[in-house]
Amino acid sequence: MRASRQNDRRVFGGRGAEAAPEDERKNMGKLLKKSIGQVLREQAAARPDRPAVTGEDCAWTYAALNRKSDALAASLLAHGVEKGTHVGIWADDRPETLLCFYAVWKLGAVAVPLCTAYTKEEMNHCIRTADVTVLLVDGTLQQRANAYFLTPGLLPIHTLLGEEHPLPKKWPQVTWGDADTILFTSGSAGKTKPVITTHFNRVNTMYAQANAMQAGERDRFCMALPLYHCFSLTANALAALAAGACACFPANRRGKTILDTIQREKCTILTAVPTLFSVLLRRYREGSWDLSSLRTGMIGGSSYSPGLYEELCRTFRFTLLPSLGQTEATAGITSCALDDSMERRMTTVGQFFPGIRGCIKSTVTGKMLPCGSEGEICIKGFNVMQGYYMRPVATSYVIDQEGWLHTGDLGRLDEEGYLTYVGRKRDIIIRGGENIAPGEIEDLLHRDIRVQEAKVIGVPDPHYTEEVCACVVAEPGVTAEELRKLVCSHAAAFKAPRYVLFFDDFPLLGNGKLNMTALRRQVQERLEQHAGTHANM
Repeated sequence: MRASRQNDRRVFGGRGAEAAPEDERKNMGKLLKKSIGQVLREQAAARPDRPAVTGEDCAWTYAALNRKSDALAASLLAHGVEKGTHVGIWADDRPETLLCFYAVWKLGAVAVPLCTAYTKEEMNHCIRTADVTVLLVDGTLQQRANAYFLTPGLLPIHTLLGEEHPLPKKWPQVTWGDADTILFTSGSAGKTKPVITTHFNRVNTMYAQANAMQAGERDRFCMALPLYHCFSLTANALAALAAGACACFPANRRGKTILDTIQREKCTILTAVPTLFSVLLRRYREGSWDLSSLRTGMIGGSSYSPGLYEELCRTFRFTLLPSLGQTEATAGITSCALDDSMERRMTTVGQFFPGIRGCIKSTVTGKMLPCGSEGEICIKGFNVMQGYYMRPVATSYVIDQEGWLHTGDLGRLDEEGYLTYVGRKRDIIIRGGENIAPGEIEDLLHRDIRVQEAKVIGVPDPHYTEEVCACVVAEPGVTAEELRKLVCSHAAAFKAPRYVLFFDDFPLLGNGKLNMTALRRQVQERLEQHAGTHANM
């Protein structure tokens, strides 16, 4: 039931209902207190012959997935992995990689997925900060691992899968409160941070996301994002587990291969970040695929234009659910629902998941703000991380004394608890004392249908402190002056970008998200090269 209108509503609970403290305690009783391994065993018992995972050269039922992950867990035990061991997983996306996660979790060990594109410096940083003592490596990355002189014990995945060890007579006791995963923040704007979560966080988030998509055992999830990506791990692989559905792995993450997989496997659910969806759209226009099996999915991970969203829904003919999440919140905060109107889905990121309380706090005073006010999105609930691993001070900056996670995202809530995402707090441009939200300018730039992607950032300026710079990927013929006039026709003149820089493509991280560090570096280099002629850019 939707919440009734109130003029000064400040705290909202899942799906729009206001959550008083007593409601929070009541909701806790409804949340699942299970380990991930327990969920897999229950699904294998309930639907042993249902398809669980498909890949380039395999198709496993739930019974097979459970049996194979048990066998791999026994191999890990034989190599010294036990409850509490931090196990790095450095592998391409394939069914065998998912087996590694389940095997680690069944032992009560902590999975530490690592981006396959990491350099030697990045790998060593992550291994050191997460206290990784064992590193599972697949064949394609073993040579790089050896060249990087990585310190943990290296265990080739294909070797482990070929070993035979007796199953333990008594499995380690894994509880819902045990740590399950250390995932690193994307690092789009700097050094990554290690986020530690529990089985309780992960299990309840994966069920919340599966329920939002109304996923069931007949659904087939296209695994279009890498497993080291928090959004993919929870909203794809584990949401499929929660629903008793099938996770379908493409042979690689190229646009054509993903579209081929959707067509061949008759995938019903496609969840991805905006940049990947843009790639799939462009590739789809170049070929011919039958995507009529698609039913729904989630879009999140970064901002996107209403135009892109509308085009995705129209072209792929499915109901795509806008969502908001972050690694610190186990990738799940809000989502639209399948019965939300198109207008709702185009203008909001939905309502808080059940079991989550959310509010908007002032970035100046830290006090809760009423509906309609813009401020920082703050949450409590089952999804909030334990903290940054071994970083209590950094944790205290984002989780306050009352337990509210300060997301660093800006937004506003309406009277029904629908959240509108505005942008990142740290991305706000302060030009001559005026606050400018990059997301607002990006939305205006996307009104020109020739603009494919737009990212607005602040750059240093001796007079105004910061100036507005628009980075644009567009069709040939688009001019900077046209885009400035477009912004000025809908917003105050001070919000118009002084600099408009055109790119063929934006630099991306391995998880498909925009690499802000690299983009800012490129912008700086180009502005320095054109010093004295900025006004014409």
